[in-house]
Amino acid sequence: MTFLAYLYDSLDLQILAICMPVIITSLNISLTDAGLLSSATMIGTALGGILFGWIAENFGRKNAAVISLVEFGVFTLAVYWCNSWEELMVLRFLQGIGMGGLWGPIVALIADHWAPRYRARAAGFMLSTFALGGILASVMGRFLLSEVGWRMLFALTGTAILVGLLFWLVVPADEKHVAKQEKPRISLSQLFQPGIAKLTIGATIAAACQMGGFWGVSAWIPTYLVNVRGLSIEYMSVFSIVIFAGAFVGYFLFAALADRIGRRNALMLAFLADSIIVPLYVLIPDGIFLFWISPIMGLSFGGVFGLFGSYFAELFPLHIRAMGSGFAFNIGRGIGAVVTPVTIGAMAKSHGLGFGIGACSVVFFTGVIVLFFMPETLSAKSSPNSSPHPVPGDKAAARGGTQASAAEA
Repeated sequence: MTFLAYLYDSLDLQILAICMPVIITSLNISLTDAGLLSSATMIGTALGGILFGWIAENFGRKNAAVISLVEFGVFTLAVYWCNSWEELMVLRFLQGIGMGGLWGPIVALIADHWAPRYRARAAGFMLSTFALGGILASVMGRFLLSEVGWRMLFALTGTAILVGLLFWLVVPADEKHVAKQEKPRISLSQLFQPGIAKLTIGATIAAACQMGGFWGVSAWIPTYLVNVRGLSIEYMSVFSIVIFAGAFVGYFLFAALADRIGRRNALMLAFLADSIIVPLYVLIPDGIFLFWISPIMGLSFGGVFGLFGSYFAELFPLHIRAMGSGFAFNIGRGIGAVVTPVTIGAMAKSHGLGFGIGACSVVFFTGVIVLFFMPETLSAKSSPNSSPHPVPGDKAAARGGTQASAAEA
């Protein structure tokens, strides 16, 4: 179920990118205004990561996941009746809150139930739906966008409501919270206690680098291919499909690599690959060669996204695993993706869209530098909860090495 749930997180985000060229024309907005739509979503995800992380640790991770799915499903469906840029901005912000709330709880659920030696692959498998969501969005753009219009694509994505209800029925409650009333209330301040603060800040900056670079590229690649390279909407969708196909493979490739060389080292390698491939993508003039290098770019995208799940979960103590992971990922996503899409939109006016997309390589390389100063978590695999900060007496920690049932994983 976590696999299916996260599919909708990606699908909703990618539908906006796929529909962006049509939305620009339909609502008669500028490139900068279009970039603000992505930024509004990311601001919402940052707030959602904090809110639902707190809900997850105090009222249950399953409960937090269900509420977030239903929330962003409702506001995604509401886009069908949207008639202006202002209305779409508000709805994207509200959608973002639910989307941001999903990542932390489901990553924590995976980490709670899988042994450390399988955790990177389990998290990579679940998070690989981000690539599948991108592929599905691209297929919808290829075959449905011109037929039913962009509003209907958002309405179809609103079926996340049904997945939330199914999640509630199928996934058992996380046992860690059964006796929560006996434990002290978890607060956001615990992420900034001595010894934890540096992990929170470092993970957040790393996430900001990946999200800033990724959304700077992915939010504008469709528009770049159509407006600069002169591709049709249909052909542009094919490019998006092969990029996300490469990302899907990258989730598994880098997860297997992380179990051998370490989470941090594999993440640094994926970041480095991002910083090299992105400028090549916008500099290569040959359309056919550009097509074949697209999945290679997607490969490293998937590598970073997949490894964040296991790495962030292992960085934080068990009792704040969902909140810490969700905070770092979504605050980083908010910071990076608020700034970069708008910046690229502004760059396009003076230097061209290709220059702005290529500049994202600097953002990716910054991620390599940040991770160099972060700890490796693979060496802590012998600990039951794979965290450098175990919680004494927490029975859930002792179960951290058990493999999940099919419903939970």
